[in-house]
Amino acid sequence: MIRRPIPWRPTARTGPRQGVAVDARTMKRIIAEAENPIVVAGPKVRHDPLYLELALGISKRYGAPIFATGGSIRAFAEKGVKARQIGLLQLVNRLLDPEWKVGKGRVDVAVFIGTEYAIANNVFSTLKNWGDVKTLSISPYFQPNATVSFGNTSEEIFKEYMEELQR
Repeated sequence: MIRRPIPWRPTARTGPRQGVAVDARTMKRIIAEAENPIVVAGPKVRHDPLYLELALGISKRYGAPIFATGGSIRAFAEKGVKARQIGLLQLVNRLLDPEWKVGKGRVDVAVFIGTEYAIANNVFSTLKNWGDVKTLSISPYFQPNATVSFGNTSEEIFKEYMEELQR
């Protein structure tokens, strides 16, 4: 019997539908198959060069525009990279809006990198229950409301996953 992954924070409840814990190769495949992915960069991107390089790498490799939330725009500006600054709540509302289009049309996959756990859990819950966008959480902690997430991992395994995502 396969057991459901346990949320990193026990209060992160999901209801009847829970996200799936995957490895980096599976996450790469989901991004590659997306028709119109975006990268959502949270505040940790500003303070951790690994998150920043990952956001830049995914954006470049898959042609995904970067939406900078939580003050992360500063990290992109310092690198001379074009990113769109937006509040996380405003972005969630736009992702729920069927008329909102980015690049080639409707966003089908949103890759969240460097977001705060509790805030991201609420964002994923909202998008899961009222939207149709697949959400990917790149974090060392399992996010039960994201469509897919890494399981709770050690720092070493998480760094390996981040490296795999950039290959």
